[in-house]
Amino acid sequence: MELFTKEDAGLVFYAMEDKRGGTMLCAVAADMTAQLRATLWNQERSAILTSGALAAGKDFHRFKEETGLLADGRVTESATPSPFDYKANCLLYLPLHPPKQAYSGYFDELAAEIAALLDACWGHALVLFTSYAAMSAIKERLTEMDLPWEVFTLGRNAVHTTQEFKASPGSVLLATGAAWEGFDFPGDCVSLLVIPRLLFSRPDVLKEKKRADYDSLRAFIKAVVVPEMQIKLKQGFGRAIRTETDTCVVTILDERSTPGQRHHEAMLAALPDMKITDSLEDVVEFIYCLKGPDYFKEEGS
Repeated sequence: MELFTKEDAGLVFYAMEDKRGGTMLCAVAADMTAQLRATLWNQERSAILTSGALAAGKDFHRFKEETGLLADGRVTESATPSPFDYKANCLLYLPLHPPKQAYSGYFDELAAEIAALLDACWGHALVLFTSYAAMSAIKERLTEMDLPWEVFTLGRNAVHTTQEFKASPGSVLLATGAAWEGFDFPGDCVSLLVIPRLLFSRPDVLKEKKRADYDSLRAFIKAVVVPEMQIKLKQGFGRAIRTETDTCVVTILDERSTPGQRHHEAMLAALPDMKITDSLEDVVEFIYCLKGPDYFKEEGS
């Protein structure tokens, strides 16, 4: 209450509902760059910032803006390509007519598309959702199809579920949230990565405040929303190829990512250079050409 009664231009104030149905008064720093500058950038020593997802494409503009380094002339940047041979070991499948979210039968179509991909790749799949509601809807439909592969859902007990998934060759893992980054599935465990929707950050008070710095919504989306989506996509894509010998089919079933649609180029810019197809037959051929005989003998295949 004391914070709310004071005028502090450095804070954003808002209210939200708590777990008991009451109201919480919240305050968050509007800009962390001053704290970062005082704590890190103004120190008399060098700093190396490194990650697989600092850049949107090869552009560090968004990261430098968020960390207060945009106007710092001391910054030297370098984007190093992955050593993995994505052209040989990865195939990007973009169907010509992906399920449309506005359609009333969207989840039925999405489940059918995923089932067809599971059949083409003999399971061995990770499906990354952007919401628990979508994950539950697809889990229900896949269960009704009586698929030959065991289907796991990544919930609160993530460690136990991932262990079960790895111990069940050919199985399918439906996941969301933290599964977009930090989970390691090397080998044939994930030979099919399905991303039903591109992951865009949800609006919040900080986004609303940031939106006021731009002349139009279009400019805000281009400068902030799309680069953040690209970074999230890179993190999700990173679940597919974990070692130099991994091979994987990656598919993005978001209608906005198909050729000619508004996020197609941004989606491609976030991913490494690899072969692209719109044919499910190419997916089948890719799996049969690159996987060994044991792959097709595994449980559920």
